Amino acid sequence: MIEAVRNLGEYALKKNNKSTNDPLKILIDDPANRNSKGILFILFDFDDKEKEFKYKGVEVEEYSKEKLGKYLYKKGSPNGTDITPTAMVTEIEKTFNIKIINWFKNYSSNGNSKNEIIPNIYSSLQKNKEKILQDLKEKSTVENNIISIKIDSQYPGDYGFLKNILVNSSTEKYFKKFGKISKSQNNLCSVCQENRDEVYGFVSSFNFYTVDKPGFVSGGFRQENAWKNYPVCLNCALTLEEGKKYLADYLSFNFYGFRYLLIPKFIKSTSREQEKDIFKIIERQKDPKLRKKIIKSLTNDENELLEEMSEQKNFLNNNFLFYLAPKGFDGSVFSILLYIEDILPSRLKKMFEIKEDVDREDIFKTCIVPTFNKQGKRDGEKPLEFNFGILRTFFPRVSKNRAFDKYFLSIINSIFIDKPIDYVFLLSFIIQKIREDFLNSYPTKIDTLKAFMLLNYLRKLKILKMKEGTGQMESVASPNEMRGEIKERTEVFFQKFSNFFNNNIKKGIFLEGVLTQFLLNIQYRERKATPFRVKLKGLKLDEKQVKRLLPEIQNKLEEYGKNYYRELETLISFYFISSGDNWHISNDEISFYFVLGMNLSDLFKKEKEGESFENE
Repeated sequence: MIEAVRNLGEYALKKNNKSTNDPLKILIDDPANRNSKGILFILFDFDDKEKEFKYKGVEVEEYSKEKLGKYLYKKGSPNGTDITPTAMVTEIEKTFNIKIINWFKNYSSNGNSKNEIIPNIYSSLQKNKEKILQDLKEKSTVENNIISIKIDSQYPGDYGFLKNILVNSSTEKYFKKFGKISKSQNNLCSVCQENRDEVYGFVSSFNFYTVDKPGFVSGGFRQENAWKNYPVCLNCALTLEEGKKYLADYLSFNFYGFRYLLIPKFIKSTSREQEKDIFKIIERQKDPKLRKKIIKSLTNDENELLEEMSEQKNFLNNNFLFYLAPKGFDGSVFSILLYIEDILPSRLKKMFEIKEDVDREDIFKTCIVPTFNKQGKRDGEKPLEFNFGILRTFFPRVSKNRAFDKYFLSIINSIFIDKPIDYVFLLSFIIQKIREDFLNSYPTKIDTLKAFMLLNYLRKLKILKMKEGTGQMESVASPNEMRGEIKERTEVFFQKFSNFFNNNIKKGIFLEGVLTQFLLNIQYRERKATPFRVKLKGLKLDEKQVKRLLPEIQNKLEEYGKNYYRELETLISFYFISSGDNWHISNDEISFYFVLGMNLSDLFKKEKEGESFENE
């Protein structure tokens, strides 16, 4: 991974006309967010007579990305000062006191400053504190959310001593930490594999690598020897820093409660032109105006790159790093949840081909689901389509059950690396969610079809691991002497999904679900209620219950005088009788096939005397 990040850094340095010989351009950060339009500058001019800096007011200047070198911003401690006296505003008073006044205070005390400007400015800040704060508040808006200073109309970046502070403070972290110094002279850098004048031991491009706990440093817990674990030269440290910025800007994506980094790694034979083409695709994708087409998506991020990457030849690998960073990309906490390596474009292409194949099925195209905007408000509807959100439905982000997240990511990993997924395990979570819907009297159709779509997707990928008795093809008898519309429709359906309807048990259970829904429709039309639902035991069905339901349904239909489904009843009876006793099928599977039949009953409905029996 580090090599891939370094390659990204080398590209970004060249693209942005930066060099490791000029660390300042690499180390400065952009203080702006999407609201930033103006910067509040606190103005000071030097008075030659009184030999001190006078406060001259606050001015607002339009923010410009071209002036980052002038602003000289570098993020520091979240609860302390930044590296320079330029800061992002949270609350005006708090930011002014902690980020500006305290910065000058710290560099004025204990002999830290060799420049008289700093204590002189600090004195003026203290003397005019109330006035400055009042002026800042008057000119502060949501868009004026950066504070800095100007001295004699000069920006922070115009002063050499401030540049030196930024470079020294930023690079010092590579070798000075925990009260220890870890560096060595004339040793091999583990990143570029070259001998360097100096290598450092505390280079941590991402905060998942630390040496703050016993056992993290080989050869005993001697932090000053950390350079022996992971020696990195200054050039590579700076290049990794630029690579990390590129990842944050272009290759960090949302993923159902997580984020992931897509880290491309080129094989050695990749040409420069091929690399340039990939970077053009990456950078174009962030700008909707430059996209060549509407993307098909497997995730919930509108900027997803997976389809574009799937169309490339196998001259690069795609690495996926799923992470949690509650304090931000550069925060103190960066937890790796899953790292998936070496996924070729051909594998991504296969994943998209299967998605398109599943999406084309009529039972999914006719299932209309709501769509929601970024604020979570419903804004329309569309046909059901496969993405990883389908899987997330059955492994939701629940704060009290972190295992759901673990299982969700484990299945995602299996999909990418072509690893078998246990059908029984997956089905237990699927039916749990559908039962919750049923018990709460919520519609079960969308979740049931999502489940069937997911199972079809995994089966077509050939990674759905079916245990004995649930997946092997068995001898499937068919009532050939029967003729009729229902028989024809069911045979077409069972043939289309033959991998799931590979024995008479499953066919009979499914069709009994269809028949049950017909009865519930009639009950609702007659009584505006569906009392027969209680017979379904909250969808916790077993072999005995399913067999007992058939005559009860028939009796109810006869009571209503609307038993139009004798052909279907005969078909169900045949399948049950031919299956014998002691079905080798789990109760979860029985319940799933039953509720699937209920929700696909429209495929088999009959019209009688002009009446159409729709699901209520």
